[in-house]
Amino acid sequence: MATNITIADAQATPVNHVFVPMGLDENKTFWWEDQSQSNALGYWRLGISLKRPPAGQAGTSSEKRNFVVKVVLLEPVLANVTNSTVSGVAPAPTLAYITRSYHEYYLPEQGALLDRQNISKMAPLALQNAQIKQVIETLVYPGT
Repeated sequence: MATNITIADAQATPVNHVFVPMGLDENKTFWWEDQSQSNALGYWRLGISLKRPPAGQAGTSSEKRNFVVKVVLLEPVLANVTNSTVSGVAPAPTLAYITRSYHEYYLPEQGALLDRQNISKMAPLALQNAQIKQVIETLVYPGT
């Protein structure tokens, strides 16, 4: 059974975002939502999908057969809209943009548990490396 996932953001005083499990969608992606925004249009979402290789057949090799796991984090930002209507009713929320992160893992069918454990541990740590973060945050390659 899926449970909440809590992830701290990057504010000076980090705020924990609690992602509540929402279940599978029609594309077989399992979603969690941070429902702390005032409107569902602004909910942050975390998703994961798993694609399995097709059933094996006699005489085929597992050399290019992979499980594919995709992880996505969506952080929509709502536009600042002023209450400028004559009726005094606030306008509907408007999406300004969505910051996105996609990560794919290609896990060979012939791979061992230790191989999957290594990539599972090392990939998030690589994303926290100062040089990698520099490119993500400043949009400049290291040493340039």
